[in-house]
Amino acid sequence: MCYYLQSMIMRSTIRMFLSFSLIVLISTAIPNLFAAPTINGVANAASNVAFNSPVAPGGIFVIYGTDLGPPNLVISPTPFQNTTLSDTSVTVTVGSTTVNALMYYTSATQVAALLPSSTPIPTQTSGAPIFTVTFNGQTSAPANHGIAQSNLGIFTIDSSGQGPGIVTFADYSLVSAGKTPSCGGPYTACGSANPGDTLILWGTGLGPVSGDDASGAGLGQNMPNVPLTLWLGGTKANILYQGRSGCCIGEDQIVFTVPDNVPTGCAVPLVVQIGTNTNTISNTTVMAIASGSRNCTPTNPAVGSVNVEQAVMAGSVSYGFFELDRFLNNNGPGFQDSARFEFGKSLGYKTGSEPFFVSYLDNPPLGTCIVYGNLNGPSDPPFTDVAPVDGGSSFTIKGPNGTMAVQGGGTKVTLSAAGTFLVPGAYTITGTGGADVGAFTANFTIPQSPTLLSPTAAANLAFTRSNGLTVTWNGNGSTGNVDIFMLSALDNMFSFGSVANCRVAASAGSFTIPPYVLLALPVGNFTQFELSPGIISPAVSASFTARGINLGLVEAFIDGTAFGGFALR
Repeated sequence: MCYYLQSMIMRSTIRMFLSFSLIVLISTAIPNLFAAPTINGVANAASNVAFNSPVAPGGIFVIYGTDLGPPNLVISPTPFQNTTLSDTSVTVTVGSTTVNALMYYTSATQVAALLPSSTPIPTQTSGAPIFTVTFNGQTSAPANHGIAQSNLGIFTIDSSGQGPGIVTFADYSLVSAGKTPSCGGPYTACGSANPGDTLILWGTGLGPVSGDDASGAGLGQNMPNVPLTLWLGGTKANILYQGRSGCCIGEDQIVFTVPDNVPTGCAVPLVVQIGTNTNTISNTTVMAIASGSRNCTPTNPAVGSVNVEQAVMAGSVSYGFFELDRFLNNNGPGFQDSARFEFGKSLGYKTGSEPFFVSYLDNPPLGTCIVYGNLNGPSDPPFTDVAPVDGGSSFTIKGPNGTMAVQGGGTKVTLSAAGTFLVPGAYTITGTGGADVGAFTANFTIPQSPTLLSPTAAANLAFTRSNGLTVTWNGNGSTGNVDIFMLSALDNMFSFGSVANCRVAASAGSFTIPPYVLLALPVGNFTQFELSPGIISPAVSASFTARGINLGLVEAFIDGTAFGGFALR
């Protein structure tokens, strides 16, 4: 059975995906015409992870920097056919071999190209690969970045490398949270996947092919020898095809079957692992999965309380958002309680994101993990612009420790500098509303916090990532969930790195973090790999209704027990 694209329509569609995925972050700032190019980072074009993530021969990559090319974006009319575009070229040197990358687009701050399949894989004696960019006769300083035989990046809808991945049905329509009236055929949104469906995942970086990439060598070539595992909601999927697409140079496909026992939801984690004991893990994306329907049911009941997806696809959405936090106090020991209140209205959405909106809001299903390629966590909802609406400026919070009046306005306000207000128990938030929003009442309960049993908080407890890590706790009768967070920073300023989050019912009492989750966290530039801070915390999400808003959401984030630092092998 042939699993690659054979029509010019699909070729155009995927090229549209690729263009959107690669150029959305480009700035149009005018460079200094006399400055030499400066490379700030190199990344897989789909994952956009620029640290500890080698690129693969035959795969598409991007270079970020300044003065890399002309001030305005130039896209090649014949992608990956030439080694020069608008006086911009890219060379890659491994040992004594230098190859010229095949250009896709160029701009002042971002360049995209294909690493030729003929590029050698570095050895212990070849030294680190060297990337350079030449523009208008001036060449950048050399930049080191890894090259590996295979390292897949999954294309995503918003091109960030996070959020909904680009996964299609057999007719090349998109798997999405919402089904549009135009469903049917390439680039249309046809709703959630079901167990048993055969789907196509799109990415780049599976590895080199034999022959000349520019001439189309290897298109439609299966790569069964790549030791690849696709994890969907923590469940291993059956793979039918893995290799180069039939239409497009540098683009790969994985054809797989949705497992029968996969968890359902609008944001089910999807990740690809190459090998077993290596950190060759793709970016983690999400996918909408339902059972017996094409409409996913959000894992977060507050998000599922109203049909947000339908409202988004119909036009603008008005919302009210209350956030309550009990976080560790950065200015001293103990905790600090704070709150933030915001009312707004969407004025637009990122191109093509409407059918995927709920996937950005929803939580991963219980018992699953997700890894973010930054230290900030999930992407924001795909609004292009938001206007404030008047929902009132004064609100009342009533809880076990009394009643407190709070002024709103979108910025955080302190409830208790000593962290004594937010405790387990029932809460009510009330407001009289404003010119755009009616009066409201929001009820929610902060559950009991679990007690961490293992691993202990002793610093530098070493364990091997490829073995996974079992975390146990006493739920203390909690009806909430446990979030296990692990953060890996590459610098002591916490500027770069990744964070992993596993969500489990508090009543479960234990959870084993899968090896592929731990292996996806980058190894830092310290002597030991540190997980700090790791936190167990119950998260609360509840909904409320009011005249003038489509969605009212309350979320409470309560810090729990810190793990301390750990060394990973």
